[in-house]
Parts: sequence; C-alpha cells; structure tokens
Amino acid sequence: MQFYCSTPVNICEQDNINLFYSSLSVCDCYKSAMSVLSNLIEYNDQVYKDLFLELRMNCLTKYSTQLFIPSHCNHPDSLQELQDSLYYLGIDING
Repeated sequence: MQFYCSTPVNICEQDNINLFYSSLSVCDCYKSAMSVLSNLIEYNDQVYKDLFLELRMNCLTKYSTQLFIPSHCNHPDSLQELQDSLYYLGIDING
C-alpha cells in the first residue's frame, strides 16, 4: 500500500546550527545551557526558550545545588553572564 500527499511540504533548514542538549550530568547541563542560550542569542526563536525552560527544570530536579558549584566542566558565573546578555538584549528566558 502506498500513500501520496496531495499538498507539498516545504522544510526550511537553518544553516550551521550547532546545538547540544542533554541533562545526563552536571557537565551536560552546563554545556547544554550554554549551547541553547547561545542559539537563542543568535536566532531569538521561541523554540530555544522552550528548550532552556525544559532543560532548567530537568537539571534542577536532578542535580539541584550541584549546578551552582564550579568544576572543570561547570562554570556557573559564565552561564550567568550569558543570561545577563540575554536580558540586556531584551530576551526574557523566564517564560
């Protein structure tokens, strides 16, 4: 049995989007947050806000205060600087 669509669908691709998204560890949470927020600055698309809100909920639920302790792979101050940049640009990431 074969199915055919009568209406063509156009798929738009954005060039060169590098996105890392994982909440399997504190390190992954940091790397993901930096990736998502950087893409949000560049593309200012609601999908990145939604991804960040989901990531924040998942990571805070799993790792809570560990996210605020600097380590070799987690730099909370640089993440805060990136969030401050978003606020400066008028991009609200809290909802």
